[in-house]
Amino acid sequence: MAKKRSTDRVETTRNAIFAVIIAIGVALVGLGIYLSSGLSQNAIPTEGEDYLLVENADRIRKGDPIKVYEFFSYGCVYCRNFDPELEEWLDTTGEDLAFSRKPAAFSIAWTLLGQAYLALEQADALEGNHARLFSAVHDFGKTFRSGQEIADYLDSEELTAAEFMRAFNSPKVRRKLTQAETESRRYNVQSVPTMVVAGKYTVDMGNGMQRALKVVDYLITRERSERASGKVTTQ
Repeated sequence: MAKKRSTDRVETTRNAIFAVIIAIGVALVGLGIYLSSGLSQNAIPTEGEDYLLVENADRIRKGDPIKVYEFFSYGCVYCRNFDPELEEWLDTTGEDLAFSRKPAAFSIAWTLLGQAYLALEQADALEGNHARLFSAVHDFGKTFRSGQEIADYLDSEELTAAEFMRAFNSPKVRRKLTQAETESRRYNVQSVPTMVVAGKYTVDMGNGMQRALKVVDYLITRERSERASGKVTTQ
């Protein structure tokens, strides 16, 4: 009996240790999910951790809205996943905010997709087609090799292939594409999606999408306060 009791105690101790290890493992996994979602990060955003300062920030003219850019690509799955949250967030912004997307051109393929976005914007045909292009790339594995292939894919009564190509090849779209590439370098955009606030701050998704939007809200509020107090010099 003594031997049996000793064995039982050893077994009980072993089981208890295993239970603790499992509990710790579950807790760590839960913490990882919690942190990645951005829900635990309620601390005040800090430079270098939540956002970066832009060197030689944009000059602000008196009466300018607070400009917020999203650098993105249809070829980026993270941009596709972020897009619904971004759209919801846009419904909460104030009238003093001016938002626009800027296509990132990290490759020849992304440059083509970026020009397609600007063509849709030029043709006032983003509604529906914006989501269609994301879906084409990430749900159906489409690889577009020319503007005409994109035009044929999007061809509809609302936006014919010919209308798309006129916008796609227009000088205005080409200028905007060059400008987006220049701004991407200016703001030192290294990944997408990245948001730029007031031409002063860049915010990427490194701490989670929800956290990024909280940081953007914080920076917008900060910019409003600085403008109201006269801390921001305007032209």
